[in-house]
Amino acid sequence: MPTPTLTPTRPLLTTPPNPPPFTPPTGKVRMKPMGCFEDRRDSRLLRGFAGQLKRNTPSLCCDICYQRGYVYAGVQFGKECFCGNEDLPLKMKVPEKLCDMPCLGDANLKCGDYLHVNIYQTGLAKHVPSALKGSSSSLTHTHPVRIAFILTVNGRAARQLTRLIKALYHKDHYFFIHVDSRQDYLYREVTKLEAQFTNIQVSKFRLSTIWGGASLLRILLHCMRQVLLNTHWQWDFIINLSESDYPVKSNDELVKFLSNNRERNFLKSHGHDTNKFLQKQGLDRSFLECETHMWRIGERRLPLGIRVDGGSDWLCLNRAFVEYVVTSQSQLVRGLKKVYSYTLLPAESFFHTVLRNSEFCQTFTDNNLHITNWKRKLGCKCQYKHIVDWCGCSPNDFTPSDWTKIEASSSRNLFFARKFEAVISQAIINRLDAWLYTPYYSCNHPSLENYWENRYHHEDRTSGTHDAPLTLYHSAARLGVRSLAQLTRHTHTHKNDAECGLSLEAVEVIEAQSFHSTDTYHATDIFKGLLVQYLVRGVEQTEFHLETWIFPHVKYTLPYEKTTHRLTGLEIGSEYDVKEQMLRDWGSPLGPVSDVTVVTRWTADSGGGGGGTGGAGVDGGVEVEEEVVLTPQLVLTDPNSSPAAKGEVTLDQTEQVLSYTFDLKKPLLPGSWMVSVVMNGEVIATLPFIIIPLQFVQGHHISLHQARTVHGGPAGPYTEDDLSEVLAMIGLPHHNNNNNNNNINNKHINNNNNNKHINNNNNNHHSHNNNNNNNNNNNHLIGSHLLQWIDQLVARFYTIQDTCYVVSASVPECVKVLLDPCDNTPWSTQSPDPKAKLTHVDANNGRIAEPYRIGNKEIL
Repeated sequence: MPTPTLTPTRPLLTTPPNPPPFTPPTGKVRMKPMGCFEDRRDSRLLRGFAGQLKRNTPSLCCDICYQRGYVYAGVQFGKECFCGNEDLPLKMKVPEKLCDMPCLGDANLKCGDYLHVNIYQTGLAKHVPSALKGSSSSLTHTHPVRIAFILTVNGRAARQLTRLIKALYHKDHYFFIHVDSRQDYLYREVTKLEAQFTNIQVSKFRLSTIWGGASLLRILLHCMRQVLLNTHWQWDFIINLSESDYPVKSNDELVKFLSNNRERNFLKSHGHDTNKFLQKQGLDRSFLECETHMWRIGERRLPLGIRVDGGSDWLCLNRAFVEYVVTSQSQLVRGLKKVYSYTLLPAESFFHTVLRNSEFCQTFTDNNLHITNWKRKLGCKCQYKHIVDWCGCSPNDFTPSDWTKIEASSSRNLFFARKFEAVISQAIINRLDAWLYTPYYSCNHPSLENYWENRYHHEDRTSGTHDAPLTLYHSAARLGVRSLAQLTRHTHTHKNDAECGLSLEAVEVIEAQSFHSTDTYHATDIFKGLLVQYLVRGVEQTEFHLETWIFPHVKYTLPYEKTTHRLTGLEIGSEYDVKEQMLRDWGSPLGPVSDVTVVTRWTADSGGGGGGTGGAGVDGGVEVEEEVVLTPQLVLTDPNSSPAAKGEVTLDQTEQVLSYTFDLKKPLLPGSWMVSVVMNGEVIATLPFIIIPLQFVQGHHISLHQARTVHGGPAGPYTEDDLSEVLAMIGLPHHNNNNNNNNINNKHINNNNNNKHINNNNNNHHSHNNNNNNNNNNNHLIGSHLLQWIDQLVARFYTIQDTCYVVSASVPECVKVLLDPCDNTPWSTQSPDPKAKLTHVDANNGRIAEPYRIGNKEIL
């Protein structure tokens, strides 16, 4: 098989001159000739990198092999360069005269011959790490190390971040936190911690840290510089973590381990094939980060003469090396900082490469102290193509089914695990926390099984992507106040109390959070709904806060009570996570400009083909069952019962989660839509879903002009597909698939059905059409009429579960009589949450006091 040709191209970005690396005293000498060796095509002497160089010389080949971490470089047939770490068999050594072919890059030099190779030392030696002292070893230093944790955090999971800090906290440690510049809510929350603890500091300099972005390296170097500048912080190691990490060993074990190995630097390398790593990481490409996107702008050559390494961007570095990498003005450090400012995933390689080529090279330890939940079939699906011109991988979240991986880490020098998300599985975090820190939490506190995560806050900068959820939150506030008014009218006989309820008005939504709970017995996590806190104005203009719990109650239905079909789940949303195979909409509705994604879940075929019939074949006289592949169809119908689009998924005989995103012309007509799943010409399931009319556009109240555009449907069909064949399939009359609204009349919606809920067992599409026969006439609605339309739809798709009041002096007595205070309501965000609350520091152990932990004899 011919070796690939390496054509040196002029880099689009100027790379710095080759920096002089530090060469440790290994006994290996760069360019030391090892002799001429016979080679074989079927069994190469050097089995690492292989390529053809148009300017091939022993020196150039040696530089390339050194760069890729190989011990030996070999030149052959004038133009070929080989690298490897294999021991050289003396029996293959032959006289030098057999390696007599001139080099393509310099005719005065010899570059082997046909199947004969000149081999040289690169100057590198095989890395043989010295043994680590484990945390079980006796402490060899009188002063335990102090750790500066650099937390680079993103998202809205403030409670999970607080719980992480609580698990890590010790009065002798420090926390420097960088919050992504787009995350206003999380930044406000962590600044509260900064005000509470002197060993917590929040970076005022903030960047958006997109996946793979060059900004992450810039942020890490900035954070390291800041902790160095803080003369009050006397630390020995830096460890960087995110909000998705969690410790798997106690603080005492971590401190003891690092105290026994304080001269080490802990980084995880990619393995043995550096050449493959360079290609997979795109290190031979230049990237530019701009407008929260990593743009690939061309090929480049990395500086020769340095050892390139990389792997994970989770690090544990000692102070001496941090000072060097941050403050050094050496050509090596300055040059590599320039190179990596135009590099994809720079933090996964920069620190490794600096360390390998500096005087600290012998402190390298191939361990980043992490266990990572890699499931590459799920995590490597190019899910970041919208933010980076490259394909990459991300680990999956831990769930209870992954517990054995965590348990197995107890005997290894691993101290952290990732990734964890409480919205995906709080059950695994609870179990890990109980395993990690005894005594265990008491099961008697209901909030210990609950988790809340912020979805909206009124102080955040507005974004158009939030218009549909924001519309829902305001509708929930109005419906919550309306239900309270009805309750006061029917409950109170006193005139003043009744008037109190009728005078209430929802003024402003303060925040919204998703509500999740853990079923301890089944070790599963359940989405329980959305919690909306809002400002209410009562009699005499008094203002107070209520919190309302709403839940999307519409589920998919099957046409028969008993079915042989394998479908077990049908969901609609717009934020599908291909890695976790789930929707992340958390009860939020779709809006007129939302993408529509259908997610179906299927059990494994037990033999019947899932509704299809499999065929049998004959193989060598033995009858074998042929694999059955089905293509269920997905059909969308709009509020006028017109077929809007169709799609299909491919179903094999295994258990599967399948998603399909429709390509629809926008805007979508607001109202009640339907998705039908069709298999073998038969509708096997249906699911109605809401396209909510918008009260807001870009966070501002919608205007009449905007309403006519956004609520009028597309100018023409939703899709160019021929949908005639699906009409008979789903039992619909033919409608012209055109929602262009040319005649807007003044007929307002009927608000008599505000509290009418959808009958989940009704699959009559004509009834579905009757419920929405005025959708085309509603695009002129604004003000109170628009709010009526919104509330009517929301009341059909969501249930008001409960409402509580936030304790204050301004809460009317009539409200106090009817509602519970939120701080005494288990579902409320105001309910005490001891697992995610930082109290005072316990003087006995230096950690956060835990009043809700009980004796270790009780087992969860």
